[in-house]
Amino acid sequence: MSDKQIHARYDALLTATADAVMVIEPTGLIMACSTGAADWLDKDAIIGRKLEDIFPVDINSEITAAAVKAIDTSTVIKVDFQLRPEHVPVLREQGLHETKWIELRCSSANDEVVVVLRDISDKRRLERQVTSQAQRDPLTGAYNRRALKPVLEQAVAQAQRYDWVCSLMVIDVDNFSDLNDNFSWDCGDQVLQQLVTSVHSMKRTSDFLARYGDDQFVMFMPETNHDQGMAAGQRVRRIMEEMEIPYAAGDVHFTVSVGVAALHGPEDDPDNMLRRALENLFIAKQSGHNRVEGEA
Repeated sequence: MSDKQIHARYDALLTATADAVMVIEPTGLIMACSTGAADWLDKDAIIGRKLEDIFPVDINSEITAAAVKAIDTSTVIKVDFQLRPEHVPVLREQGLHETKWIELRCSSANDEVVVVLRDISDKRRLERQVTSQAQRDPLTGAYNRRALKPVLEQAVAQAQRYDWVCSLMVIDVDNFSDLNDNFSWDCGDQVLQQLVTSVHSMKRTSDFLARYGDDQFVMFMPETNHDQGMAAGQRVRRIMEEMEIPYAAGDVHFTVSVGVAALHGPEDDPDNMLRRALENLFIAKQSGHNRVEGEA
């Protein structure tokens, strides 16, 4: 088979793949390119240029390191990175108008490196969606108990490291079983959904709300001391007390009890904070419901 036939075969293979392919020298000079399905890549605009002319320093360093390793080990080296239009003006001019996740594979071919760029943005979006669903309560949309623990551990550790304050509250629907018995389970579901919707409307972006039990929710509040946590608990209590949920058997009213706990210092931990908040919640329930209790 002649060299012309071999090149024709390679060109046919490159044209058939949806991945973008570049051939680069060890210096980073792009010798050849096939764009595949990457409509944001213009081969004529990048052939003859160096990687450093196209990609930002961090991505160029990753590609270069992968290329060197591919040459040294004669293996395929994989790297994932994000392409943001604002960081790659050359590609933005060619049509890159949205952030893309790219899976890059480097393999050596004599003194050159073949670089395959695969758009895995859809895969990453699906992974995030699946992860989010696994961490969300399907009824209310709040985070679930599984998602709460790592957030508390990380946030409390950060607060201790920088000597910050933080608090959490446990919200419990008063007489929730009576709502289910007197109206229906569907009514109880609506109460929980409205509670989450209302709390989301008042909480800060940095606050973290999770469903902790059947009718219990935990809200972690960074940069919030005990008095501020108590005030937030009172806001939640008042909003629920004033709420009316239209229902076939009549408007539904309900109240909540709230227990609050704040970080006590470097020896404290999320489990102890949560335990104290639950103890304060118990006091609120035993003291007549529709109350907020905290630490003396």
